[in-house]
Amino acid sequence: MDDFRFSPRSNRAAEIRWQAWSEEAFAKASAEDKPILLSISAVWCHWCHEMDEASYSDQEVIDLVNERFVPIRVDSDRNPDINSRYNQGGWPSTVFLSPDAAVLAGTTYVPPAGMRSILVRVSNLWKEHKVTINVPEEDLLLTKVIEEGPEPDIVTDIGYAILRAWDRDYGGLGDAPKFPQAESIALALELYMDGYGEDFLSFARSTLEGMLRGGLMDEGEGGFFRYSTTRDWTLPHYEKMLSDNVALLSVLLRAYKTMGFPLLREAAIKTAEYIKKTLSDGQSRFYGSQDADEAYYNALPEERLRMKSPAVDKTVYTDWAAQAAIVFIQTGALLDNREYTDIGMRALDFLWSESFREAGGMAHYNIGLPKRFGLLDDQVSTALAFMQAYGLTGNKDYFEHAQELMRIIREDYWDETNGELLDTAAPSTLPGLKPDSAEPTSQARGAEAMLHFWVLTGDETWHEMAKRILTGWKTESQSYGILAAPLARAINFFVKGPLLIRLLSPSPKEAGDFLEVALLSPLPRLLPELKLDETGQARAEICDMQSCTLSTSDTKAMAEELNVRHELFEGVKRS
Repeated sequence: MDDFRFSPRSNRAAEIRWQAWSEEAFAKASAEDKPILLSISAVWCHWCHEMDEASYSDQEVIDLVNERFVPIRVDSDRNPDINSRYNQGGWPSTVFLSPDAAVLAGTTYVPPAGMRSILVRVSNLWKEHKVTINVPEEDLLLTKVIEEGPEPDIVTDIGYAILRAWDRDYGGLGDAPKFPQAESIALALELYMDGYGEDFLSFARSTLEGMLRGGLMDEGEGGFFRYSTTRDWTLPHYEKMLSDNVALLSVLLRAYKTMGFPLLREAAIKTAEYIKKTLSDGQSRFYGSQDADEAYYNALPEERLRMKSPAVDKTVYTDWAAQAAIVFIQTGALLDNREYTDIGMRALDFLWSESFREAGGMAHYNIGLPKRFGLLDDQVSTALAFMQAYGLTGNKDYFEHAQELMRIIREDYWDETNGELLDTAAPSTLPGLKPDSAEPTSQARGAEAMLHFWVLTGDETWHEMAKRILTGWKTESQSYGILAAPLARAINFFVKGPLLIRLLSPSPKEAGDFLEVALLSPLPRLLPELKLDETGQARAEICDMQSCTLSTSDTKAMAEELNVRHELFEGVKRS
């Protein structure tokens, strides 16, 4: 049996003859003329555990599944490509497929009685009618339209969609359930700094304060829970994800630089400490998630000491770990904490030495051995992390690693015909799937990586590729939702360009004061780039892609120039 992961509590789910997503499973379904039951689960998911303990432990359900279906079980975190195509709007996802992988029907959690009824109905319908329900492409969040260039108005359209969805009483977006939406907060802070008004700052402040004071952060041990089941953030769903905590750590630091509130700095430190102590080994491995346990998290601190801590999934997921590594490097530099910086750099070294292979690039996850090569997001996240780490350290190895990954992205994931990125590399695509257009967030991050590589190399090819991606994903503004914030940020980067802080120094240590000034600036799209130069004293240049406005060996002069630029933003907002 494959490495299936069930609820940690007592259950009989393993009595179902689960198979991995494989050619053999689909061949079996075809040969036996049976539909497929696809269960998409996650180790941190409360309702996945409930379904294992209830529905998948029910004797009649076990018998029906084993007799009438070919059951396939997929771990959402380890197989994001399958999850992105078949998830039914939450976890667990319960999906019925034909032997050629077409969706027949799907839902999320199903209790035992309902599951018995659905299994009988789907089985009978398959025998009688071979029913197939196709999901039209028009249901995608964004419509693909090729036009002449990415429009700046799209950025503000998405920004104002965020303000329209803003809950002004409790912060955040919409009603319950309420998710943190770190990318929306980051976009709002950018738009505020770009002069679009105080409302964007107020949204970011009220949302972060609402989460911190309402209960989305674990007061006892730190770290953010995945979402709140209530509008006022007071009743969280208790799993903690590395991806969420890293994104919120990043946005807390950005908000602290913008607003200067000690509450935000303290929350950032508490989040970093939680990640270090619980979602990492404290050395070089960042872990995927910590399980939900309502009784544990509702217990008093002294009671928790007598209880077993919720389980941690110690899988190293490459895309999340790469993001965690660079945020830790940035956090260490910003907060003058060398331990965070060292953990981040060792994490990048671990990913390269343990999860990279020349034939496939970055693996998706590592459980002692690298697994699941050929997914776009792992290549993009790791390339971006290496580029950013190179900018902060001047380590040429990081640049070379990024260069190799960008080559792989262009050769294996770039669709020249349609001017976009594919979610998988053809040689690594799973049976029943084929490379498909990557989701909007992945396209946006891919474009961001291309723009960053263009900045470092000056190679216009990457700028043109990013332009084609960002030009392609646009339609009328009402078709864009708050989930398109990463796309808006990538377009903003393309349209406005970076603010480059070029640092030349005999060593990273001698450039430390310049780096601190750069990282403390709240200016958006600021990219430090440290180049080691043994010929003279440390100095800084402030530039755009056409020219430089300052070259100085004085950190005070650099800080004053950045402050002037900050004041210019303030002047725009007052006008």
